[in-house]
Amino acid sequence: MATKSPQQQIYDAVFSASLNLGFDTYDYLPADSADYPFVFVGEQMNSDRRTKRFLYGEVHQTVHVYAIQRNGEQPQGTNRAAFMGMIDELKVEMRKIKRTDNFKIIEQGINDQILLDTSTSTALLHGVVEVHFLFH
Repeated sequence: MATKSPQQQIYDAVFSASLNLGFDTYDYLPADSADYPFVFVGEQMNSDRRTKRFLYGEVHQTVHVYAIQRNGEQPQGTNRAAFMGMIDELKVEMRKIKRTDNFKIIEQGINDQILLDTSTSTALLHGVVEVHFLFH
């Protein structure tokens, strides 16, 4: 079996970090019937360089967090503090990623934003977390 690319190894580490936190985690946007909140480990932008002896590069990984926005009519929704707590927990775990099977990993920065998502009949909170990793 061929060794996984460093990009796939980083993706897998991020995915595992979310699962280890106990979050429902997907590599696709699940059907509307999925339970909220959930995490979708999504887009990845990669660049790598090879020298005669080494492969090194960068990975920008995007992680999405979705939750039902709680309001007076939806007491079962997620309040903003709990939603932000999920995002913070993910960020802490992604900062702990230091190594994959074949590469050393350095987290170079994390950006996040909170969006209100009205693309469904239920108002959602949509967190977008962008993580910049270096590997060597």
